[in-house]
Amino acid sequence: MKLRIHGNALRLRVRQGEVTALAAGETVEGRCELPGQALVYRLSPGGAELGVTFADGALTVTVPEATVAAWAGSEQVGMAGVAGPVDVLVEKDWQCLDSKDPRDNEDTFPHPAPVC
Repeated sequence: MKLRIHGNALRLRVRQGEVTALAAGETVEGRCELPGQALVYRLSPGGAELGVTFADGALTVTVPEATVAAWAGSEQVGMAGVAGPVDVLVEKDWQCLDSKDPRDNEDTFPHPAPVC
């Protein structure tokens, strides 16, 4: 899972295995090791509405299970919403068309653009 923060906007890009785990009711997690502490970011199914919390160095985005299930089983690319002052976008992570590192495309979704 990749996390992008821009002002009060969060964007999470989720790989195929992570989408499968979310659809099965599991939480997926990423981390960035910083000096003295890690920043942990999680995406979790549950709750009645989209939520964002930050506690003990962990950023957690919660999406209702029904929303996750509908998204995971469809061609829909993303789920978007607002949680308090935070805009949230969760997207399926497409393969990079110009990456030189094969790890960038591990477990990603096929890109819809034609490959030349």
